[in-house]
Amino acid sequence: MTLRDVAEQVLSLTKGRVEQAEVYAYETSSTPVDFEANRLKSLETKDSRGLSLRVVKDGRIGLAATTRLDAPELLVDQAVELAAFGAKAAFELPSKIDSQAVNVFDSTTEALSVERMVELGQETIERIRAYDAEILCEAGIRRATETTVLLNSRGGSGSYRRSSFAVIAGGQLIRGEDFLSVYEFLTACGTDIDHKRLADEAIRKFELGKTVVQAHTGRLPVVLTPRGVRRIVWGPLSAALSGRSVLQGSSALSDKLGQRVFDERLTLVEDSTLSGVPGSAPFDDEGVPARRYALIDGGVVASFYYDLQTAGQAGTQSTGSGYRSPESLPSPSTGTVVLAPGETPLSQLIGGIQQGLLVESVTGNAGNVFSGDFSGNVQDGWKIENGQVVGRVKDTMIAGNIFQDMRSLGGLSRETEWVSGSAQFPHVLFAELGVSTKS
Repeated sequence: MTLRDVAEQVLSLTKGRVEQAEVYAYETSSTPVDFEANRLKSLETKDSRGLSLRVVKDGRIGLAATTRLDAPELLVDQAVELAAFGAKAAFELPSKIDSQAVNVFDSTTEALSVERMVELGQETIERIRAYDAEILCEAGIRRATETTVLLNSRGGSGSYRRSSFAVIAGGQLIRGEDFLSVYEFLTACGTDIDHKRLADEAIRKFELGKTVVQAHTGRLPVVLTPRGVRRIVWGPLSAALSGRSVLQGSSALSDKLGQRVFDERLTLVEDSTLSGVPGSAPFDDEGVPARRYALIDGGVVASFYYDLQTAGQAGTQSTGSGYRSPESLPSPSTGTVVLAPGETPLSQLIGGIQQGLLVESVTGNAGNVFSGDFSGNVQDGWKIENGQVVGRVKDTMIAGNIFQDMRSLGGLSRETEWVSGSAQFPHVLFAELGVSTKS
């Protein structure tokens, strides 16, 4: 019995029992090949299938999920019973699922042999060890495919396949009391990731990180790498732009729609119509088609993102941002986001800084995600001195507030990078952030 057959069977059992019903069916296969301490650590393939049923009974939402496809009656009974305790429904399921022309499946990923995956991992490690044999190398070559089928009681019907391929390269270098950890990674739908180039980038950061320098304390220019933007800025920014946060009154942007809050060079769009990107999809997990729209346009708060439920509560339309895990109800979430680049080459962005930092990640990121405050210990960061990156910093903290410090940025780089297969960001220069370090 196919996944669609099972979904149709479940949907048929809801007739006459509920006002609305939606079946989310999935089938996944993943193969991670991981190397640790220069050796193959694990290799296995994991397959899973499951169903999630969301119903509206007497105006309230019920949800049940299972990986047992042979007991559809039990799944329906559970969802109907749980609806008595659910939230009041504020949505109507789409009567038609209009899939956008978004291709997120690449057959080269599915066809990649495990033997070749092992070879890619070994080649990655050998390249890094050829640079420095003392590095305890780690690598990961991972492939995954998934099939999604979505049916509802109003006639909505859609399905698609997605693939993802990821390469991880890096490791640790221990010298006395100094511990240097470097990891590079890329994710795409297809297998055209250059693992040797990724290893070379890890080597570049190992070389740069071997020199430890003292940072300065004060209000200093800080450049966040694309990965740093994702790790430090995107969390509080996405929380503020969420329709759920707006409804709850916890978003600092709740009353700022249509107002200029950020630097006029800042334009952020949700664009899950981009093919070849694992974060994209032809429609969200509720059957609302993917589309491109601005969240921030020239520094102006242009839109919030909603799923069906929060959109109904807010008296607006879903933005196609209803995503879920199989065991949870849909909630507002972005698929693929793109921060528009600037016009300045990264070399010039860094070249104009006398004293500052280049930061990729922090640990212990504290603050208030809703107010925009952030602070943390720099984990991967380097000192900029007289327009040059001169070495790695340790025992250093940065702190700021995205709603204040992004009003007037120092600049955005012309170059961009994909991060985690769902975000494309440039480097972002903050004119000043709080920097503190041990003397």
